[in-house]
Amino acid sequence: MNAHSPDRKTRYAALLSLVLAASTSLAQAADQAPVRIVWDNWPDTEITVKLATTALQDRLKQPVKLVMADIGIQFQALANGNIDLIPMVWLPSTHKAFYDKYKDRLEDLGVLYEGRIGMAVPSSVPLSEVASVEDLNKPEVRARLEGKILTSEVGNGQYKLTVKAIDEYKLEGYKLVASSETGMLNELDRNLKRDKWSLVNAWSPHWMFSKWPLRYLDDPKQIFGGAEQIHAVARKGFSEQYPEVAYFFAHYSVPKADLEALMMEARQSSSDKVVAAYYAANKPRFDAMFQQGAEAVSSRQP
Repeated sequence: MNAHSPDRKTRYAALLSLVLAASTSLAQAADQAPVRIVWDNWPDTEITVKLATTALQDRLKQPVKLVMADIGIQFQALANGNIDLIPMVWLPSTHKAFYDKYKDRLEDLGVLYEGRIGMAVPSSVPLSEVASVEDLNKPEVRARLEGKILTSEVGNGQYKLTVKAIDEYKLEGYKLVASSETGMLNELDRNLKRDKWSLVNAWSPHWMFSKWPLRYLDDPKQIFGGAEQIHAVARKGFSEQYPEVAYFFAHYSVPKADLEALMMEARQSSSDKVVAAYYAANKPRFDAMFQQGAEAVSSRQP
């Protein structure tokens, strides 16, 4: 599916032309103010944020300030204008509650890539015994899982949907065991080594699906929704102040296969190294994401 709306692209292109026709001195002053990007330390977000930062600094010489915060704080800060952009808003399900609360003070710049969330088990768990969330109600399944649903931090969008799933599917005898992404996956790894069953809150793209054979459970009530789209969402007025940056995010994307490969490579090296190498190898593709903006910048320079 083409994630980028032609109407949105046209709108940002037109807005870009209008704003760049304004005072050169004002535009140059605005260019010097850093774009404040807030994110959470999810592997996919780390790669996409650092790739975007590299591209913005290389092509536009645009300063970028990265701020880390939990998702609820991210939306509040964005709506209040204390932050400029969140590049990790999962819609229509995961972050719907946060987005709906503040949407009148936000701008949706575009979709970066697609993903999925849900409950997952190792493929070593027989499909005949656990294929669906509904199967978790089987007494023998609950016993093998010890009534535990491993999850990352408390209060994020997926955590809240899992609480809803427990209620909707009447999963009595289950509890959410929250720690962190690292803690959750370490527990999964320990259980696999002990031949113990695990039930985890999973999301993709993520390197966990490359490291371990996992499968999502069917979700007939669609609590977790279907395919998710990861949006770049900015504060109201952002595209007027930073038209070139808004144009970039309206065209920015990373193929899912590339993103998952980069996440795995980063575990063996570092995110900074793999981002630098990928950007250098794909610079023409990134350049195209700035095409009109770059031409406009060149035309106003002496």
